[in-house]
Amino acid sequence: MPSEKTFIICNPEAGGGLAWKKWKEFLSQLEAHRLQFEHRFTEYPEHAIEISSSLLEKGYRRIAVFGGDGTLNEVLQGVMAEDRVKSPELELVFLGAGSSCDFEKMFPKKQSLIKRFLGQEPSLIDVCKVECLDFSGCPTIRYFLVNSNVGVISLAIQKFDAAKHLVKRLKQFSVDAAALTAGLSALIQFGELSCDIKIHQEECKNLRLKNLTVFKSPYFGGGMHYGVKTQPDDGLFYAALIDSVSRFKLFSMIPALYTGKIFRRKGARYKECSSLEFLCHQKVFIETDGEIVGYPPAKYSILKKAIKVVV
Repeated sequence: MPSEKTFIICNPEAGGGLAWKKWKEFLSQLEAHRLQFEHRFTEYPEHAIEISSSLLEKGYRRIAVFGGDGTLNEVLQGVMAEDRVKSPELELVFLGAGSSCDFEKMFPKKQSLIKRFLGQEPSLIDVCKVECLDFSGCPTIRYFLVNSNVGVISLAIQKFDAAKHLVKRLKQFSVDAAALTAGLSALIQFGELSCDIKIHQEECKNLRLKNLTVFKSPYFGGGMHYGVKTQPDDGLFYAALIDSVSRFKLFSMIPALYTGKIFRRKGARYKECSSLEFLCHQKVFIETDGEIVGYPPAKYSILKKAIKVVV
């Protein structure tokens, strides 16, 4: 049993609203075990940031996140400040209830939700950090645990989140169909990134890319993965670079993302790193863990073993 009462932050809209059904099932398990807990539902975007920050101020040291990667990312923003957790004693329990939950896929021995809640030894893991410009053009910092994209993928996520016209209608019936439609729209619309990248001390100038992904977890988009074995606590992240190719060739690469063989294809490569600077000559979106957070220039770094999680 956990030594402290756990506060659950629940996003009932996660997974296209399917989290609400999962919550009712999980609530029955909590009641069957006669467990003490408190909870609160998120009511609007970034509400989980406010809730988690407030909980730490009130003295809570065990916070559970019932939702998807996006909800977990919001809570991360609320508990981090100046590159460290606001309370070193904090345990963050991830109760995955989203559509993909790519964060927990890094942990091959993950437990059931009720076992996570009941208490197990937390893992001390790395946190990724990106410094960029917010939508007002001011410097901002965002922390993430899964990945960050700049390029055609970040545009697809922006279109999915904005949910206009056809994508908005599809979301009501199938999250996967809506995501596919947003992705195809972005693939047709997006041109290329004209950029400079510095990885450690190695500078690569005048690159022409379709997408840059900085990832800690190789999994993304529900069923896709980069086929790279990563560790949540090794002090490293990875940079996946997709060269500027024709739309037809880019489309033909998609199946390789489902088999984990993308880096066997010409025009796709990755590098292991702990710091990366990105300068782009266009105003393009930066995405972290499913959230559009700003624009380049961007500087990525890693905070080694910065937070304790239960998965």
